Amino acid sequence: MKYLRYLIVAICCCPLTLFAQDITGLWKGTMYNDSTKQYYEYEIVISKEKGRYSGFSHTWFVINDKKYYGVKKVKVNIAKNGKVIIVDDQLIGNNYPVIPNKYVRQLNVLDLAAQGAEVVLNGSFVTNATKDYREFSGQVNVKRESQYSQSDLMDFLQKANRNNDLTVVK
Repeated sequence: MKYLRYLIVAICCCPLTLFAQDITGLWKGTMYNDSTKQYYEYEIVISKEKGRYSGFSHTWFVINDKKYYGVKKVKVNIAKNGKVIIVDDQLIGNNYPVIPNKYVRQLNVLDLAAQGAEVVLNGSFVTNATKDYREFSGQVNVKRESQYSQSDLMDFLQKANRNNDLTVVK
């Protein structure tokens, strides 16, 4: 947890220009875990209401040919240096094979960029270490999507009646 605090403080203290690009919407892509050397499907939906960002993330992984998922509410901020900071807030749904540790949080530090006609968020992630788990790190690569109907995350939020929390789908 100490590592996460130092990283957030360091990022937020960089005295660069303010970030002005709209980051709301659905983002789909992958998350690469440096330890396991595996790619995981990853989605983020970001909403903005009254000047504050929030959202949800959805991660999938496979163990013994069974697909597992986790959906989390996330806090989203834009640092003074333009980095998009996404931090887990709470786990709201999963089908994990074991009860998850409630103190594990993921921190994404992402850059917004245009790659041709696509808009992408790319950067690193790190989880905090707990008594039972060591920290993990890796890369997040997602691109903005316009097809909300093809999103497992949006489908989950509709079924859980959580899409009212999102101004991007109102």
